[in-house]
Amino acid sequence: MQKLSKHFYLILIILHLIITIPLAYNLNIWMDEASTLYTTQQGFTHTFQNVFHTEKQAPLYFLLLSLWRDIDDSFFFARLFSIICSCFAIKFFFDLTKKLFNENQAILITTFFALHPFLIWISLEIRVYTMIVLLSVLLFKFFEEGYLNQSASKRSRVAFIITAIIGLYTNYYLGFLLVGGFLGLLVLRRWKLAQTYFLQMFIVGLAILPLVWAIQMQIEINTDGHKEVTNFVDGLKLLWGHLLTFVFPTELMPTDEKTIISFIRIWLVRLGILAVILLVIKNKFRDLDEKVLLFGIFSAVIFGFMMFAFSLLGGDYLALRHATVLFVPITLLIASMFANLFSSKVWIVMAIIFTFLFAYSIYNLYPSFAKRGDWINIAKFIEANEKSNQPIIIDQAFDALSLPYHYKGVNQILPNERFFDWVLEDSITSENGYRKQIAFIISEIPPNAQYIWLITRDTCHIPETAPSCRPLENFVQAHYTIEIEKDFYLEKLRLLRKKND
Repeated sequence: MQKLSKHFYLILIILHLIITIPLAYNLNIWMDEASTLYTTQQGFTHTFQNVFHTEKQAPLYFLLLSLWRDIDDSFFFARLFSIICSCFAIKFFFDLTKKLFNENQAILITTFFALHPFLIWISLEIRVYTMIVLLSVLLFKFFEEGYLNQSASKRSRVAFIITAIIGLYTNYYLGFLLVGGFLGLLVLRRWKLAQTYFLQMFIVGLAILPLVWAIQMQIEINTDGHKEVTNFVDGLKLLWGHLLTFVFPTELMPTDEKTIISFIRIWLVRLGILAVILLVIKNKFRDLDEKVLLFGIFSAVIFGFMMFAFSLLGGDYLALRHATVLFVPITLLIASMFANLFSSKVWIVMAIIFTFLFAYSIYNLYPSFAKRGDWINIAKFIEANEKSNQPIIIDQAFDALSLPYHYKGVNQILPNERFFDWVLEDSITSENGYRKQIAFIISEIPPNAQYIWLITRDTCHIPETAPSCRPLENFVQAHYTIEIEKDFYLEKLRLLRKKND
């Protein structure tokens, strides 16, 4: 039994693989993944030369993936890199929780982590997110071993510094964890360790100096286009939604229509918060140990920095996937609070609730068994109904990266250049939102083509955001008639015949 519990993480890794491998093989790619594939498709040198321009973020993940893809350049193999990062994260997370909690608690907490729908979801993305989770877990592991443990290991401190440098070259938001570590040591009154930690962070700072110019350039680019007016309350609502997803996941991509499960979830959270407050007041904080305080500080620091990022960049850069750096500290914070405040009977009840929530949430990850765009089925439909000289026009240049990985037909996909040149010019509810990009898309349509396939995203057909596509729709109405029209997951496909002038 002891041997089984020691290697319990292997069971969780197998379960994680059983869920993710079939989905990784069968799901279509979407625009973010297509961007990664485009950036890394020509090898390490080309990726190194272009990653800052195309991705506008830290470079290390893309450089590693370019080497990984030298073995096999399929999108399934690219997804395997993310899945492998998740598997290592599960292993190291189990190692960490065994030091922070008792054995049964460590097993339950790691099960929560390993089978969490968010971790499943990012494992299926050809993006940096699972590498962020892995590095977050390693930072906490080495922080515990190097700064919190009574027999603090100098080797672990060195490992923490190296991991911190790797982390910042992977994702800038991981720097928030480093600030949290320093403040945590101060609040715990580990003055000498805090001083040591602060001095060691200078090494990290020196190591990332080459990134400073890139960070400045990327902030300028990301704030160059139109940014919706933001306010503090909107930021709080957005991040609160992400926290709910990490703690009590239901639909990771919720729609405007609230489900019964989401309604139940919010009341469970409210009752849970009330129960925690009452227990804390009753016990006068006696049952709260350093773990709760420490992971609370980490979470609060990250939350504060993300609110600042929201005010600077807007909501487009604070989607759920951008909040990945919060996933590990929030999980550890909630686990620490449960370990301090609730009996084993409550843990069993919560395990039953989470079993249901996780099954429901994983089932709802891909309701159409497709990622945004459903490019596999779009490609199949076009191939079955097309004729030559019927170019395929995609309304967003960035989206035009996705279809070529699935379409094997006879027609050209347009646009085939300037994928990363466009920003939102005005509010998405305005006709000027994408006016320059739409003018470019229209200019790409071959004048001699009597038929074209036109693919437009869902925002063009939602009343609130439809005005941003109106210049394109006006052009279509003036010059074409609709021969075929079919809806796919978050995309509309139309075969258009040119009118006789």
